[in-house]
Amino acid sequence: MTTQTKLVGLLLASTALWGTPSLAQDAASSDTFFLEEITVEGLSNGAIIDGYRADTVTSATRTATPLNETPQSVQVISPEVMQDQAVTTMAEALNNVSGAQGNIALQTPAFESTILRGFPAEFYRDGITSYINTGDANAMAGVERIEVLKGPNAILYGGGVGTPLGGVVNVVSKKPVADNFTTLGLTYGSNAFVEPSFDINRQLSDTVLFRINGSYVKSASDVDVLETERYSISPSLTFGHGTDTRVTVQGYASKWQQQEYQGLPATGTVIGDFDIARDLYIGDSDIPDSATETRKLTVSLEHDFNENWSNKTQFRYGENTIEQITQIIFSNTPDAGASSWNLYNSYVPSDQTEYSFNTSFEGHFTTGLWDHTVLFGADYSRIEDYSLMYMDYAGSMDLVNPNTWPDWTMPSTLAMGEGNGTYTTAGVFAQLQTTIGDLHLLGGVRLAYLETIYDSEGYGRKDILQDTRLLPRLGAVYDVTDSVSIFASYSEGMKANAFRFYSDTPKPEYSRQAEIGVKFDTGTLTGSLAAYRIERENVPVTDPDDPWMLTSLTEGVQRSQGIELDAVWQSGGPWKVIANYAYTDAELMEDIPNGATAGSKLPGVPSHSGGLWVDYDMREMNGNGWRVGAGLHAASSSYIDQENAYETAGYAVVNASASYTQAGTTYALAIKNLMDTEYDLPLYGYLGGRVAAGAERQFFLSISKTF
Repeated sequence: MTTQTKLVGLLLASTALWGTPSLAQDAASSDTFFLEEITVEGLSNGAIIDGYRADTVTSATRTATPLNETPQSVQVISPEVMQDQAVTTMAEALNNVSGAQGNIALQTPAFESTILRGFPAEFYRDGITSYINTGDANAMAGVERIEVLKGPNAILYGGGVGTPLGGVVNVVSKKPVADNFTTLGLTYGSNAFVEPSFDINRQLSDTVLFRINGSYVKSASDVDVLETERYSISPSLTFGHGTDTRVTVQGYASKWQQQEYQGLPATGTVIGDFDIARDLYIGDSDIPDSATETRKLTVSLEHDFNENWSNKTQFRYGENTIEQITQIIFSNTPDAGASSWNLYNSYVPSDQTEYSFNTSFEGHFTTGLWDHTVLFGADYSRIEDYSLMYMDYAGSMDLVNPNTWPDWTMPSTLAMGEGNGTYTTAGVFAQLQTTIGDLHLLGGVRLAYLETIYDSEGYGRKDILQDTRLLPRLGAVYDVTDSVSIFASYSEGMKANAFRFYSDTPKPEYSRQAEIGVKFDTGTLTGSLAAYRIERENVPVTDPDDPWMLTSLTEGVQRSQGIELDAVWQSGGPWKVIANYAYTDAELMEDIPNGATAGSKLPGVPSHSGGLWVDYDMREMNGNGWRVGAGLHAASSSYIDQENAYETAGYAVVNASASYTQAGTTYALAIKNLMDTEYDLPLYGYLGGRVAAGAERQFFLSISKTF
């Protein structure tokens, strides 16, 4: 085995928590070569990654297509980016993507509130929906890379409750590789943060590979009372490695528990003539932990019929359990006195079962001067959701001068009736990619079926929605020069307004996106500049006649448009730079009955956002040496509520990290929010929104060993 082969294998294997990849002690070369000069090929799903930049991925087309031939905005967060930036949450990783706002780290992972291009995004894992992103949603130990697709992606992504609207965050898992290694890591940090992790890979025979990785996190918080425990573990086994037929079985078990954090009201934080302490936890300090847990089993079958035709089939079964326990407030303004709020004991148990299946056939052929790649297949997804909501009045509290909180007790009043929801999507699809000279064309269509059945005993109604729709996708890329291409695309989507209670019969939501842009790859500078427009209709809006604000109408019309820039500069020397910027104009297009008016901006979406990371890497070919990097993430003000009555201020946060590797051991230090900037973030989208205080300055020290 050559030194370079060892390096590539270990780069794929390293979990290192977030330190620089540790390399084998027996690497022979002592000459200085920079890691970014090595193309890390052979990542799962046909991706080609080179340091911070990606050349080829499959998420956008389910075929191995170079990014500069893909008529859509796609960003890839590579393993090296996450390691160098000391990423510990998905939100931190998504700071590298233009127009992305991730979940607040303290948010209960009982639903997904990540935003892309001004609209809700959905998480997929290895190309299959993870719509209910429960358990340890921020576990990074088993993540190989993250691929982000912008806008509606109906042709190939129709699981869960239908078309992802703002886009897809596809988390690609680490899978078995043909090597033997073990990586152990340990991280300590501010707020008593501790995270041990491991990644073990074994080649059991010529054709059988095994891998298991996982992590455990325990941490306190800047917020009083809050203590988090979370873990994840991911075993996987591949049969038939190196043959025409390969089967991979993946397990995934994950759990999160913490006191439910509801943030702070707008009055007393971003407006008002009094101040609420930023570290205040609203509610009984002895409240039981909330918890979410997930278990998934995925089976993937890949078969090559010959050098031109292949099939990939995936099946996943998943179970999720959720317990949300809160002493909740309902208003952004005092509703029990000058600076006092009413409190309600709330208990929300929920169980979901998920079945997902997809199969696709890929073929390559040539007709005259035209090269073609064809993909066709089918998919099916079913989610069964059972949930309740209990709520009782608990008392009131002055949030400026809190004294003795009312005890949390199990509520007995059924605020929402028993809810049994079944959400089914199915579809058949076909896609053709054609290249002739400098022109790359893509066309596809999906016949999509959508069904939702919601049976609510408490409301005494049963809502049924069924719809079938033909959803197109068209795109073209033209290579203006060897390093610059222009592209345009159009796509449509359909999804259900799921996991909500409705005052009338729900309707499916329809969306459409048009996008134009420029892609560039000079060998040193790569990236894209895109302009887009997304329109959606039949959006759920709060029923103005519901005093509890818990039911919805499907009457909203919204639009998001903007400009996004993503770029990587990588010269082949020690310097690497990754940068992004987004201008996002997301607003209501029609009035909400007795609510926000047309022109109101969507909550949680800054008009301007972006980031920059600069890294100086002096590691040698054998991995020994040091690197140091620093960067910032910035965003303009964001509205908290749909009526635009409350707004957080803009902010910029500086982060830095450094690492040193010697003989397979990596030592790393990271400082987040280096300047200890005080800032606020919008939290949640229901009950008028809330405010979460941004994390204070944090230090993290890690050590990892690969052998």
